[in-house]
Amino acid sequence: MNRSLTLRDRDMMVMGAPENLNGYVIAQPASPLHFPPAHDITGTGVIDDYYHSDLADPTALANGGEGATTLLRAAEAAFANRGVGVAFVVCPARWPSKIEMLEAAGYETAMVWS
Repeated sequence: MNRSLTLRDRDMMVMGAPENLNGYVIAQPASPLHFPPAHDITGTGVIDDYYHSDLADPTALANGGEGATTLLRAAEAAFANRGVGVAFVVCPARWPSKIEMLEAAGYETAMVWS
């Protein structure tokens, strides 16, 4: 995280009081590590590092995902401020509470890694 803080091409956000953080998100530009080389990734952002306490139980979304969704929307706003029009969120396949929250926020599966 210390190295990420020095990179000016991403936004790192936390939610909650410093002594009791509820979540964090890093909105970063897509890279060739995220997509095959043949894809044009211009204008694509990636949210790979993202967690909120609403998602603590992988099987049940807490609080309707309100805090997790607020944090996601903050990352989307950061992308919009940078002119990034597409967001790709990395989510483990066996994390149904996060999948539920992302689908409710309008996301759908675009790629499956194996």
